[in-house]
Amino acid sequence: MNGFIDIHTHILAEADDGAKDISESLALLRKAWENNTRAIVLTPHYRNQYKKPPQELRLEYQRLREIAKESLPDMHLYLGNEIACEIDIPEALAAGNVLTMNDSQYVLLELHAIGLRSQVISAVSELVRYGFCPIIAHVERYKLFRSDMTLIDELLQMGALFQLNGNSVLGKCGFATKRFCHKLLRTGKVQFIASDAHDMNNRSPQLQECFVHIRKKYGQEYAAALFYKNAQAVIENRAIY
Repeated sequence: MNGFIDIHTHILAEADDGAKDISESLALLRKAWENNTRAIVLTPHYRNQYKKPPQELRLEYQRLREIAKESLPDMHLYLGNEIACEIDIPEALAAGNVLTMNDSQYVLLELHAIGLRSQVISAVSELVRYGFCPIIAHVERYKLFRSDMTLIDELLQMGALFQLNGNSVLGKCGFATKRFCHKLLRTGKVQFIASDAHDMNNRSPQLQECFVHIRKKYGQEYAAALFYKNAQAVIENRAIY
């Protein structure tokens, strides 16, 4: 492994509730680099008031890349959205009005607005029908999955993938959340661990501690898949096995 790939971050300045300006973006990138992250997917929210058009996001992305090159020339940046599940999302994705991850088939999907099992299945099914591969962001946050593990199995069979936040795995979001994370990890139902970084204080892009924890508990091979190999497949638009 040459370093981690963080597929879920809010580091792009003035795009959502993450980095407030370019200086904070750069500080977050430096913190990520110090924690052995070598590639980052910038995934600003697409929900409610945070719905910047792709062309605006691409301009800000290119600006950040150019500025970051000066101090972090070997940090690789990519662009996507964290997309709240809404009825018209498949069509918006197909039309290019919302961003997939590095223009791939992979979509980072947020489910906070959905509370019913049937709604989740319908949303994932529709995305798959359009040719997209949904990655369910911070799956540990949704009560629906905690009370119905069979739903996770069903979604995996449909083609969905699952991402945990590193801080949740380490117990920084409560014991019950940590226990659920490790239940998923023990049974191999998770494909990615990411930072979900928003700021330098409470939600910074630190993955090193979590990687060491996972490697010790579950082994090098699974840790590599969670922090690098599967994310590399996303960036290169390859299938994950």
